[in-house]
Amino acid sequence: MGREGASVAFTLADGREIHSRTVRGVLNRLRWAPVKNLIYTRPEEREYATQELLAFFTSWLHCLPKPVLNKPSPHGLSGRWRHVSEWIWLASKAGLPTTEYRQSSRDLASEFLFSDSIASGEGTGTVEAIVLNRRVFCVETPPSLREGCLRLSEVSGTTIIGIEFANSSEDSWTLAGVTTMPDLRQGGEELLDWLTQSFMKWREGFG
Repeated sequence: MGREGASVAFTLADGREIHSRTVRGVLNRLRWAPVKNLIYTRPEEREYATQELLAFFTSWLHCLPKPVLNKPSPHGLSGRWRHVSEWIWLASKAGLPTTEYRQSSRDLASEFLFSDSIASGEGTGTVEAIVLNRRVFCVETPPSLREGCLRLSEVSGTTIIGIEFANSSEDSWTLAGVTTMPDLRQGGEELLDWLTQSFMKWREGFG
């Protein structure tokens, strides 16, 4: 930090040096800070050290120049983390077909929603749609679901999102999973081309 503002520079394991002043666009896929070495800290100090490390990572990620896809937030290094119940509520608000959801104190919190009764049912398959910058990548989903996927991206304020559906028949689709870290390879070259075009447009907007 200085009179010219904040910047960040680091060296990768292979010797390459990255400086924020030379970055022209960022696809942030960082979900967790490297807390492995914190096992050597005192147990009573571990939680505090973890929060400090997360704060440090959030800080240097904010130093990266725009455009940044999956911007860091106080709720997650690559965007806001949402509980499965919130994703279900937002998906329902977006008009996507959802199942009844219940959770007790015995259940573990999870970022993903997977219904065993749907995913493991006989004759049931799953299909993932990826939304990137107001465009849906998945030829197998019907138009009504594609519109709902776009609305979910909008109401959640998420530029990139993976939405998984379980389908037991051509006309039976149900939400099976949501993630802000979809496998971009599923979108093929068409998605990569759109990502490149989007970054170019965003860069023009930020001057």
